[in-house]
Amino acid sequence: MKGCKYIFIFLFLLVSNCSFSQEICNNGKDDDGDGLIDLQDPDCQCHFNVSGNLLQNGSFELYKNCPTNYSYNNDYNIANFWQYGTYTSINVAEYYHNFNCSYDSSQVMLYLPPALPLPDGTAFMSIRQYVYRKPDMTEKDIAKVYISQCLQNPLTPGKQYTLSFSAGRFKSPDDHDFKFKEEPFTVAVFGHPDCNAVPFGPVNASSNGCPTNFSGWVLLGKTTLRSKGKWVQDKINFTVPENINVLEIGPDCSNLESIIDQADSTTFLDYYVYDIDDLHLLPTQDFHFQYIQSLGEIESQNTCGIDSLLSVPFYSNASYQWYKDSIAIIGATSNNYRLPAENPDGNYNVLISNTDSCLVSEPFTVLTNPLGNLSLPADTSLCESDSLLLAPPLAGVTYSWNGNNYQSVKIFNPGVYQITASAANGCFKTYTVNVHSQNCSTFMPNAFTPNGDGINDLFRIPQDVKITINDFSIFDRWGNKVFSTHKRSDAWDGNYKGKKSAEGTYIYIISGNTGNKEIRIKGLVTLIR
Repeated sequence: MKGCKYIFIFLFLLVSNCSFSQEICNNGKDDDGDGLIDLQDPDCQCHFNVSGNLLQNGSFELYKNCPTNYSYNNDYNIANFWQYGTYTSINVAEYYHNFNCSYDSSQVMLYLPPALPLPDGTAFMSIRQYVYRKPDMTEKDIAKVYISQCLQNPLTPGKQYTLSFSAGRFKSPDDHDFKFKEEPFTVAVFGHPDCNAVPFGPVNASSNGCPTNFSGWVLLGKTTLRSKGKWVQDKINFTVPENINVLEIGPDCSNLESIIDQADSTTFLDYYVYDIDDLHLLPTQDFHFQYIQSLGEIESQNTCGIDSLLSVPFYSNASYQWYKDSIAIIGATSNNYRLPAENPDGNYNVLISNTDSCLVSEPFTVLTNPLGNLSLPADTSLCESDSLLLAPPLAGVTYSWNGNNYQSVKIFNPGVYQITASAANGCFKTYTVNVHSQNCSTFMPNAFTPNGDGINDLFRIPQDVKITINDFSIFDRWGNKVFSTHKRSDAWDGNYKGKKSAEGTYIYIISGNTGNKEIRIKGLVTLIR
C-alpha cells in the first residue's frame, strides 16, 4: 500500500504538470513556460479562411513533373507559374514537394516531415538560407533562396495589398531532432516592375543575398513568426510604390546570428529552413478582417491625453476577447472596449469567434501623446569634426529651434541648445541640452607579447580610448572566434580554450558608442611570444 501511495502521488504530479502544458489564450499568463503569452504564442493562433487570389497555383498543387534532386536547373521552374527567385550554386535551390513523388516519400517525408495535414492540398514549398561563421561577412555573402511569380496583372501604385500564407519551422538537415523549434523566422515579400528581373543576381553565384542588393527591387513588407513545429497562419500588408509585376517571397535582408555548434554537431543556423503553403494575394479591402474603430474621444483631466471607446461590429452568437500588445485584457469580452485613463498607449486587437470560425482584428495603434516616447539628454558630447543627431525624427512631433520648425535637429558644434518639441494634439515640452566637445580617437595597439613577463601581456582597449562597447571580439585567420566580451575592462591573454594561441596575426572587431555615435572598429593585432 505504501508503494501504491507513492505511485498515486507521482501520477497526480504528472497529471498536474501536464494540465499546464497548453497555453491558455485569455489569462495574460505564460501557461506552457515557453516565454510567450496569449497571442504571442502560436498555440493561440486563430485560423482564417481566404477566398480569391491574384496568385496562380497558390498552394503549389500543379506541377509539370516530379523533382528528382531538388537542384538548380536551366529553366528554374519549381511548380506551375513559380520560379526559383535567385541564381545560386547547385543544391542551394528552392524545393518543391508533392506526396505523389517518390523522392518526397522516401527522403523528405521520412527525415524532414512538416506537420500533417498540410494547410491546403498535398504540396508545399521549402525556404532556406545559410549562415557563414566568419567575421565581418556582408548580407550579400549569405546564400538565400526565394520563390517568385510573374503576376497576371500588375499591382497598382498607392493601393494596399495583403499576402496571407501558412508557414512553419520543422526539422531541418542540420536539426534532425528539432531542438530549436522555438526559434523565430521571417517571411518577406519583395517586388519588381520587370518579370525579367527573375532570377536575380549573377549566374551560378555561391550567394546573392536578398533581392534589394540588385537594382529595381523593393522590400514590400515582412513579418516574423514562431511555429513550435506547427503550421501557423499570418499575413503581410503592404502598399505598392510603383507598378509591380513580379513578387519574390523568402528571407528578409538581415543576417541571422550564428551560435556555437552543439555537442552532437547540430548547427541549425548554418542550414536554416522553414516551409510555406496556401498563399493568397488580394487587395486588403477584399480580406475579411475586421478593423477596430474609435467611436469618439472624450477629453480627460490630462489635456495631453484622451479617453476613447474602441469598437468592432456586433455579431450574435459570437464571443470577444480584447488584447493589448498581444496580452489579454482580463474582463474585456464585449464588442466595445474603453481605453483606461492611465497608460492607454499600445496596439489593440480583438479576437472574435463562434462555433465554427474565428478571426483576429487588424491592430489598432493608440498613441495619445507621442512626446511620452521622446527623451533628450540634459548633457551630451559631440565628437570633434563630427555631427550629432540631437533630436530624432518622431511621428507626430515637430521641433522648434532658432525660430524655425524641423522634423529633426542635427548639430555640428558644441554649445547650449534649447529645443521645443510639439505634438499634433497640442502637447509641447522644452528641452535644454548642454553639448560639449570630445576627442573620439580610437587608437589601438598593433601587437602584444603574452609571455608572462608582466609587460604588454594583455591585448585590451586602452583607457584613453573613449568608447562604450557593445562587443569586442577577436578571430584567428580561419575565422574562429578566440575571444569575445561585452565588458570594457576585459582583455585577451592570448589563450583559447585554456591553451596558448599560436603566434601570428589576428583580427579584432569592436562595436560600441563614442560621443553618442555608433562606431565599428576593425583592425589587426600581432601575437608575439
